[in-house]
Amino acid sequence: MDTSILATLSLIAPDLMEQVELRALLMERIAALAPIGRRALAARLGLTEREVRSAADALRDAGCIIQTAAGMEPTAQGRMLVETARTVSSGRRALQHMERALARKLNVERVCVVRGSAEQDESVLVEAARAAARQIRFLLQGAQVMAVSGGRTIALTAEAIEPAAPMDVTVVPARGGMSGDVRTQANTLAEVFAARLGGSFRLLHLPDGLSRGAADGLAHLPQVREALELLENADVLLYGVGRAQVSAMRRGMSAAEREALAASGAVAEALGFYFDAQGRVVGGHSLLLREEQLGRTARAAAVAAGADKAEAIAAVCAHHPHKLLVTDESAAQRLMVLLRA
Repeated sequence: MDTSILATLSLIAPDLMEQVELRALLMERIAALAPIGRRALAARLGLTEREVRSAADALRDAGCIIQTAAGMEPTAQGRMLVETARTVSSGRRALQHMERALARKLNVERVCVVRGSAEQDESVLVEAARAAARQIRFLLQGAQVMAVSGGRTIALTAEAIEPAAPMDVTVVPARGGMSGDVRTQANTLAEVFAARLGGSFRLLHLPDGLSRGAADGLAHLPQVREALELLENADVLLYGVGRAQVSAMRRGMSAAEREALAASGAVAEALGFYFDAQGRVVGGHSLLLREEQLGRTARAAAVAAGADKAEAIAAVCAHHPHKLLVTDESAAQRLMVLLRA
């Protein structure tokens, strides 16, 4: 198959191409390893059994594979498609190589990389959000409480969650309110996530710029205390990652404060904390979260795209363990360069 056709299809329908590439990868691997079971194939490819089952079912319905007692095998029609499948799956295999390498280097349990550059193409950020949305239900297995930050990327993730069986999960905001677009505030997104997941939510009516003393006083109010207790015991923590100076300007820091932040070596911001390149907290604070909660008492999942965020992603991942990182190809390539330095 002409690779220019694949490139064109990736631009026209990136969400569909991801499924096409996944099925092509399974087709090629099943032909090479037949007979092989779903669990064994999932382990070899670093995929979940659910992902393999869905793609394998589609291949079976298309008459490309059969399921035997020994495992999956290609049909005569499937064997005729193996070479084309290998060409189609090559791009996916390259992304998987980066995913596995970054998972090792960043000490992240699972890294998902989507094609393209969010800096050059707005639709890539949407695809990253969709990829994150597909992982949310896996992260929430056995969980009771999920905390979510605000921001456009997390808002897109909430919108991308597809309807399924309701989950008994409570969603709480991991940040206070801020001036600006209410549609991307943590309170709003907690409600959206809960609606999409079929769970419940609690709101936290605390502004992000509130002083510590004022926050401690309000924490005694029953409607505030309940949400704070849920947040403290969150099983999953989902958030976006920002560049330190961009986040500082967005939060109204003065020029002197931004200069001090730059002097401290801050390169990343997440959940109100600022991190240097080694992952140390060098500024900021959170009225709702303690630093030691990040990734240690909850399953941390970060979503960020664009090569300009690579250094920030590396810094946040260096600070605390992550279950999941979702990013784009341009950021992944930049991360590979940074981590080799």
